[in-house]
Amino acid sequence: MFDGEYSNENVIPICRGRDSGAPEWSVPAAQVGIDLRALRGGRTLAWVASRAHISVSKLSRIENGQRRLNNPEDVARILDALEVEHGPRRARLMELAAAASQKSQPGFHRDAGAGAQQRLSGMVQEARQLIAVDSQVVPGALQTRAYMEAVTRATLVRSRQHEVPGVVRSRLVRQRVVFESGIRAVFCMQQAALHRVMGSHALMVEQLEKLLEYTETPNIGVRIIPVELPLALQVTNLTKLDFDKPGTITELIYVETGDREGHYYYPDRAEDSAGFEDYKEILNDVAVRARRREPSRELIRAAIAWHGERAGSRPAP
Repeated sequence: MFDGEYSNENVIPICRGRDSGAPEWSVPAAQVGIDLRALRGGRTLAWVASRAHISVSKLSRIENGQRRLNNPEDVARILDALEVEHGPRRARLMELAAAASQKSQPGFHRDAGAGAQQRLSGMVQEARQLIAVDSQVVPGALQTRAYMEAVTRATLVRSRQHEVPGVVRSRLVRQRVVFESGIRAVFCMQQAALHRVMGSHALMVEQLEKLLEYTETPNIGVRIIPVELPLALQVTNLTKLDFDKPGTITELIYVETGDREGHYYYPDRAEDSAGFEDYKEILNDVAVRARRREPSRELIRAAIAWHGERAGSRPAP
């Protein structure tokens, strides 16, 4: 099992699954957006769009990198507008554009309200390591389906309850990607989440017993932040991904707040850099506060016993 040390060294190689269900365009699309934004410099979106003969909204979407490219030739027109000559840099960008235009694999769900979850699945599939912090609940990748459904229903407002099945399916895709990829991952959560009842005490016993099993899983670290060392986290989830593929982004942070669509922060984007550094500092703080494997297991066992007493269940294992 992995004891939760988060490091850029000695990372276990990833074995990719072709049937993971995650979109392959996610990372290339993000990199295309970052590079085009850098090439544009101080020139306005309208200036470039008019010369590339595309709409400002399309150029903005391409630079944001959050959607699959419909046509790689749009990137070629943008490069022409920016007067990027043919050569290694242009060839690399066009190669990324082609990869960013690949359609999602069969079986990948596009349900309403699940867009950010879908894209995150693609990012996780390409990453070499991950650290995630959840302030309110058990981390999504470690949730049982019943617990996941209870959490999703509790966090979506009434008018969005119809989105629950789609969101759950998308989160299950991400969960599968995490465990099939072999990625080295650390999941941190506040101790209060162990005692917060989602669904019922019996459901919580089932969830926490599964969480205890995950502490024995290779490449996976589960770390609990004790109540005496509370973390003032203003978001519901922080996920940091690191990549090692040549010519692509090196790291990013995904932030989720309540039932809103998640936001991605990249260190290379001027408008994101301050937020990226702030959230990275929070993650470093978590690394200091969170307990290692055995103390975390003790806290999980205690929570199982607490819920078990109230559900009339058996003692903690």
